[in-house]
Amino acid sequence: MNKAYRRWALGLTAGLLALLMLCAVFTAAVDPYFHYRDPDPDAEVYFDQRYQCAGLLRSQSYETVLMGTSLAANYRPVWFDTFYHTTTVKVTIPDGGLHEFDVALRYAFEEQDVKRVIFGLDPNILARSPKDAPDQLPEYLYDNNPLNDAPYLLNKDVLLRCFYALREKAAGKTQALQDAYLWDGDVYFSRELALAGYKRPEPSGTVMPSDALIPDCDANLATVTSWLKEHPDTHFVFYVSPYSILFWDKMTRLGETDAMLTMLSHMADVLLAYDNAEIQFFMDDRAVVTNLDNYADHIHVAGRVTYEMAKDMPGGKYRLTEKNKDAVLDDLRDLVVHYDYDSIWGGAAS
Repeated sequence: MNKAYRRWALGLTAGLLALLMLCAVFTAAVDPYFHYRDPDPDAEVYFDQRYQCAGLLRSQSYETVLMGTSLAANYRPVWFDTFYHTTTVKVTIPDGGLHEFDVALRYAFEEQDVKRVIFGLDPNILARSPKDAPDQLPEYLYDNNPLNDAPYLLNKDVLLRCFYALREKAAGKTQALQDAYLWDGDVYFSRELALAGYKRPEPSGTVMPSDALIPDCDANLATVTSWLKEHPDTHFVFYVSPYSILFWDKMTRLGETDAMLTMLSHMADVLLAYDNAEIQFFMDDRAVVTNLDNYADHIHVAGRVTYEMAKDMPGGKYRLTEKNKDAVLDDLRDLVVHYDYDSIWGGAAS
C-alpha cells in the first residue's frame, strides 16, 4: 500500500512538474512581455505598459527616454527622433506613481547610455500623496536576473496573455512599435466628449490653504531631484501638459486653485535650480486649453496637439525659465481666476 501510494505521489509530482515545465517553455516561447525576445518593430501586440515596457527598455537602442502617464501615450517616438535628432524609446505607465517611474528609469540607465529624459511631470503626479500612488510595476521584469523569472514563467495571467497575443497576431490585429499604446485613433476628441467625461463637482464652499499641496509635492520631487543629482550629464526635459479649462473649473469649485498655482510655482523653483533640468510649460497655452474640441475629457488631449507640443519642445516658446516664470504663472493665474466657467455650459450655473 505504501509503495503504491509513493508511486502515485511521485507520478503526480512528476506530472505537475512536467505541466509547470510545459507552461514555462510555452510562456518563454510566446513571450508576450518581450522578456526574452525583441518585439517585432512592424507587427506586435501591445496591451500592457507596466509589463511590456521593461522589454522595450531592454531590447531597443536609444539615447532618449520619453516617459509619462497616459497623457504621454499619444506621442510617437519618431517625432522626438526627428525634432531632437536622437533615438527614442517610449515608456508610459497609466496613472503611474513616481516609484514606478523610478524603477523603470533606473533600469533604462542600466541598459543604455541615456543622454536625455523627457518626462511628463503633471499636476496630478505632483499633488498626489506618495502613499496613495499606484505601485503595481512588476519589478522582477525590470532587471536582468534570471533567478527571479518564476513569477513570469509560472503565471496564470501571463499564460492567458500568451493565448491573447497569439490570437491577436493570427487575426492580424497588430501594431508597429511607433504606434504602441496610442489610443487617440480610437477616441473622437470633441467638446461634447470632453464635457461628457467631466463630472462637475459641487462648490466646496472652502478654500484650500495655498501651501497645502507643498508637502506631497516635495515628497514627489525628492524622487525627481534624485535623478538630476545622480545623472548630472543627462538632460531632463520636464513637460507640463495643457490640462483643459475644465480642470481649472474643478479646481475653482473645490477651492484649490491657489494651492495648485502655488504648487506649480514651487515645482519650477525646485527644478530650475538644477543645470540639467528644463521645464516645458504648456498649461498656459490658451488657444489649446480653452478649446474643448482638443480633449477627450478634462485633461487628455488629442494626438494632433501632442505632435505640436513635441515639435515645440526643443525650442524656447514654452520653456519656463527663472526670468519668465513669474510672468507665465501670473498669466495662467489671470486666465483661471477670471475665466467665465459657466459660459462653458451656455452661461447657466451647473
